[in-house]
Amino acid sequence: TATLLLLQLQPINRAMSSRMVLSILLPLLALETVIAFYHPLTVNQLHSSQRQSLLSQPESYRRHATTTSLRSESAENGSSGGLMSMGDSIKSQLASAFSALDESDQYDAVLTGLCAKILDKKSDDLSQVTEALQDPIQLMEEMNARKIKAGERSLMALIDAAVTSQDAKLVGKILSLGARNGRIALFGNLQTDILPLPATRMSKIRCPDGATRTRGERLDSLADIPTDEREKEITSALIVAGILGFCGTVNVLGMEEISPVTNLVWFLIVTVGALDNFYDIIKFAVKNIAQDKVGDLPKELPLSLGSGQVSGTVVKGLNRLLKVDTERECECEAASFFMAYSLGLPCFSFRPNALEAAVLVAESNQGDNDIDPLLTNTGIMKVLAWLMAPVAMESIKHPELIHSDPREAEGFLSRLQRSNLIDNSALWWLQEGPEEVEDMLKWAYTEADLMLRTNIDKVMEISQRLTGGAATVADCVAATEEW
Repeated sequence: TATLLLLQLQPINRAMSSRMVLSILLPLLALETVIAFYHPLTVNQLHSSQRQSLLSQPESYRRHATTTSLRSESAENGSSGGLMSMGDSIKSQLASAFSALDESDQYDAVLTGLCAKILDKKSDDLSQVTEALQDPIQLMEEMNARKIKAGERSLMALIDAAVTSQDAKLVGKILSLGARNGRIALFGNLQTDILPLPATRMSKIRCPDGATRTRGERLDSLADIPTDEREKEITSALIVAGILGFCGTVNVLGMEEISPVTNLVWFLIVTVGALDNFYDIIKFAVKNIAQDKVGDLPKELPLSLGSGQVSGTVVKGLNRLLKVDTERECECEAASFFMAYSLGLPCFSFRPNALEAAVLVAESNQGDNDIDPLLTNTGIMKVLAWLMAPVAMESIKHPELIHSDPREAEGFLSRLQRSNLIDNSALWWLQEGPEEVEDMLKWAYTEADLMLRTNIDKVMEISQRLTGGAATVADCVAATEEW
């Protein structure tokens, strides 16, 4: 109103004093305020008349006034109501979407989000990981108290997050929560399938085939634990490779003083290796291609050449150093995981070792955890079966051991004996002598072999997931639980 009045008074504006202009404008502004308070529609009519009055002004002025008005409205909306309304809209959409979910879906969404934060950060400080896991654990406890089942994906995220803590006690607690929730059903379900070792060799026991035998009778009927000489094999392979490398270097550098000797050594090594490993092929080729020129080759060579015994150690060592068999390796890892999970051991090392097994037994004796005490006849047998699982699996599929090591089980018993956390009086096998250790290892190997053969389909399913290269512990749990 004030602007329009000034425009209408434009011809005499210069002659008017500021006091006169204010005396005209102020009453008009007060009048509009009163009208706006009591009659809102009147204000809209006034605004309409202002727009009509504006159209009666010159074109240049209309453009300037319209631009100024739009800028003013945009500034008001951007500085106050625009941002607030956008934020309120986002919040309302989030709240609306979240409230539309079922209660179980709401819990799953929050649990998955908490675990995703832990997995994304990947902190090297394990204490921070343990502290961050307290919120998901409390949420899981609340779900159990309210009898709300966790979803498979949220529980998988929780298991993967727990594994990053590298704490068997914490993993055991989370798996126990999952079991009480009803979602985990097969953790430790095969514990009763492991037969404990009888106290004496004359003690009788019912064997898996249904027959009743003494401990000694059963042990005598069992297959021996596969053995190998991997240190000797690897050492022999390295020595031969070093000699061949030295001979080749001499020829490349042109060291004529010793090159005749190195060439002879190189020729002898290659010839002996070829005859020892490929003599049968050579005889077959000569017999079918060049028998009229060469004649019959002798059936046997001196020094047992041709049987693979001379160079067998070197060849095995080279296989250990150079051969890569991902499928074979994953089979051993799958057997280790399946055995640990089925026996209720919250230690999912895909390559079990003596140190980790000894730490697990020591931690199980501490009262503040969800791990069953393992320093018992049955507990030690479960751990030994877990350590023997890769050996048994590789023996089922292959004639020799490459990825598994049967010495880990014996090393585990030795570590328990040297541990400061365990009293040697609790290690009953020490009083029985070395034969007791041999019986324990042979018994555990047989139990692992029987369990893997019985559940070979499930083990191979886990192995296939591991072969893909992207499987996590939770993926293996899902394969075991058939999620």
